[in-house]
Amino acid sequence: MSTAVEPALIEEAARWFVLLASGEATAKDWADCTGWRSADSRHEAAWQHIHRSMSRFSDIPREHAQASVVALTATGKDKRPGRRRFLAQLGIFCAIGVAVRQAWRQGDWSADQRTAIGEQRDITLADGSRVRLDTNTAIDIAFSASARLIRLRHGRIMVATAPAHSPAETRPPFLVETAEGRVEALGTQFVVQQESDSTQVTVLQARVAIHTSLAAGTPPILAAGEAARFGRQGIIAQEAARPGSSAWIKGILVADDMLLADFVAELARYRSTPLECAPAVRQLRISGTYPLIDTDDALAAIGRILPVRTQPLRPEDPARGTLVVAR
Repeated sequence: MSTAVEPALIEEAARWFVLLASGEATAKDWADCTGWRSADSRHEAAWQHIHRSMSRFSDIPREHAQASVVALTATGKDKRPGRRRFLAQLGIFCAIGVAVRQAWRQGDWSADQRTAIGEQRDITLADGSRVRLDTNTAIDIAFSASARLIRLRHGRIMVATAPAHSPAETRPPFLVETAEGRVEALGTQFVVQQESDSTQVTVLQARVAIHTSLAAGTPPILAAGEAARFGRQGIIAQEAARPGSSAWIKGILVADDMLLADFVAELARYRSTPLECAPAVRQLRISGTYPLIDTDDALAAIGRILPVRTQPLRPEDPARGTLVVAR
């Protein structure tokens, strides 16, 4: 897994890169840059990050680069063409630095804990509570005197809160925050999944309270064996938890008369390349137990049960995805 690079070092590496690319760098500039890179492994990591980012320069908002260039060239008194070109390049790279800083803050690099696609991980929190991160999940952890808070950026987690060793009124609440609100643990074990436009909660033990962002009044309570999907306005749907809904914790997908489209979508979460289901077979139903750690094995198994097979999603590039089609 990649180590996060500090934004300040990324900006410094960008400035070195501009200087050396400007055509005005001296032999001393080159030597100084080499010395900066070799002085600290983090400097070299930032330098390499800038090189890798070159392919993404076209994605930088035009207004960011243009504003920096105008400001630097308009106020500079040095009218030499080479110097103006250098300032313009420097402005663009400063804009790149801003864009990289924003991406660092918003992306997984700055998350306290994260998993790669296909990876699961268990962590123990400062209070003894346990969290399992599912595939492609990122969380932040913020424990304080007023709250024990986990922010779920994306993905799915299972939380098992630690046994209480003090009266409830003296313990800070345990909360999982999503884009739609907060799930408060009431001495429990539960699963929270951040979906594209809602949050899914399944209670395995005890209870949870759901505090949605925009709803007023007493928060609804879910008990063990119940599941709910909620948005910012409140509960969207509530039902009994599906059989096997927490089997992913053991690396298993349990299908109970599941639509093949939903089955394939769940497997796709554990694959680094796309996996899709053709429209002609999306409504087929499937049951059984399948491994999540080996999705190829799961796909082979459904091919023995249903009249389906797999083929490249893109015939011109077979390595870039898989399509489930009728046999």
